[in-house]
Amino acid sequence: MIYNDWNILPEANSSLANQLQLSKAKATILFHRGITSRNEADAFINPSSSNLHDPYLFQGMDKCISRLQFAIKNKEKIGIFGDFDTDGLTGTAVLARGLANLGASVHPYIPHRTLEGHGISDESIDFFKENEVSLLITVDCGVTSFNEINTAKKLGIETIVTDHHVPDDTLPDAVSIINPSLPTSEYPFDHLTGVGTAFKVIQALYEKYKSNIPDHLYALVALGTISDVGLMKDENRFLSNKGMNVINHQPIPSIDSLIKISGFSKSTLSTENLSYGIIPRINVAGRLDHAKLSLQLLLSDSLEETDKIASKLEVLNKQRQIMTERAILEAKSQLLKEKGSSTPNIIFAGKQQWMPGILGLIAGRLSEEYNRPVIAASGEGDYIRASARSIPEFNMIGALRTCSNIFEKYGGHHMAAGFTIKSKNLKTFRQQMTSVADELLENLERKVVLDIDTEIDLNWINRESLSFLSSLEPYGNGNPAPVFLTKGISVLDSRSVGKDKTHLKLTVQQGSSIIEAMAFRQGSRLKEARGEIDIVYSPGINHWKGNDSVQLTIEDFKKNA
Repeated sequence: MIYNDWNILPEANSSLANQLQLSKAKATILFHRGITSRNEADAFINPSSSNLHDPYLFQGMDKCISRLQFAIKNKEKIGIFGDFDTDGLTGTAVLARGLANLGASVHPYIPHRTLEGHGISDESIDFFKENEVSLLITVDCGVTSFNEINTAKKLGIETIVTDHHVPDDTLPDAVSIINPSLPTSEYPFDHLTGVGTAFKVIQALYEKYKSNIPDHLYALVALGTISDVGLMKDENRFLSNKGMNVINHQPIPSIDSLIKISGFSKSTLSTENLSYGIIPRINVAGRLDHAKLSLQLLLSDSLEETDKIASKLEVLNKQRQIMTERAILEAKSQLLKEKGSSTPNIIFAGKQQWMPGILGLIAGRLSEEYNRPVIAASGEGDYIRASARSIPEFNMIGALRTCSNIFEKYGGHHMAAGFTIKSKNLKTFRQQMTSVADELLENLERKVVLDIDTEIDLNWINRESLSFLSSLEPYGNGNPAPVFLTKGISVLDSRSVGKDKTHLKLTVQQGSSIIEAMAFRQGSRLKEARGEIDIVYSPGINHWKGNDSVQLTIEDFKKNA
């Protein structure tokens, strides 16, 4: 991200700091997260099960649980259809494990990203029919699968939909639809992810059976919630916090194998480790191969098996990194060729050979760098697949709805979406989306501002302050990692690192404090990293291959004035 300006957020006053019994810097961090009392601070740092809402507040939950109980009692075969990203995979694993633990016969199915695409597929219905499934549960999808649910019904398969995506004006003919985004929903928290919504079904079912939910299911919920950038407040914060505690302290072969191959420390695993290490390895199977490989990992309790699968995912992930970096360079070259130095209100990028599985990564990186909504597409022949990523000022799914008549299939939410379109309609689509973006974003402030929690000296960073920052985990949407400003630090050493010299590694000093720092994707700024500079960063502990060290992650820097 290229920042045009820095903005130091308001500081907490002395009265609030005294009330919170914290230093001014720590009180300021909590103040920026809406915390203004000691009780609120305690509840935030130590979220409790009181944050879990009654699952029966979902409309349709009674019907859902009654149907599941009937299926379990009568030994029906239950199919589970989940999406191929981490949110869908973990939700599928939560239902499969949770139902099997109650004696249900489960048959999970994950579609092939390229051959089947998003949503219930014809191939999956064939699979469920062949396996004599009579009840189907969807995960992270299904609320717009009208035709497929009707087809399944004609074949004697009833459907329960669990989804969190915004529905169309009409709903499919399902036994029950569990979705916090329904316009008539009275559920008190409408920011659940796909896995979180599936978990509510398990919570309700286990209450009926008067059974305790296995701890390992919370670990899966944490993975899915963090991967889908769920709002890290209320129920999501409790579920993610509990899940991370389970990951840190209990053996879970699937996750432990990924932690080991990623080089992280299990006891100190952070949100950042999950977001940039563990979750990409779960996602990569669906991007380059078949996501059922990752589902196999999540459903296995054999460390020998999970180690083997993790090794396969590691190879795929390295391939994915190379392919993505190459594609992003190609996309930037396209943009430069088409628009020169000016940046359009919406960016289109595409190449026939790009794998559908990396389109979202391409769109996400470009959107972050240029602060624009981006649509990345690939394919040849009659059909084109695309992924879209957006900015807060542009509702992507709302914009796509204005073109819904020309899609073969589409879906998503405010910040991310995907669709399939006939090649002959692509030009019309681009024109329509450009018009929408020009209308909505014409007066958008072009400056990208970096918000800063507070200014500190480097000597503020010590074991005690880092422990406080760790207590604010899990970080995410609504609870970002705190960002600090330190002025007038000396650069003792700087060098570009990484395979293509993409990143910048620094050794910085202020007074007696000497700390290592990394500026990711800023390797081209090596010449700027000289003498005295001001830096904006997040501090943390780098746990790598059994060694721990303090490390700053630099968001931006400039010459000290």
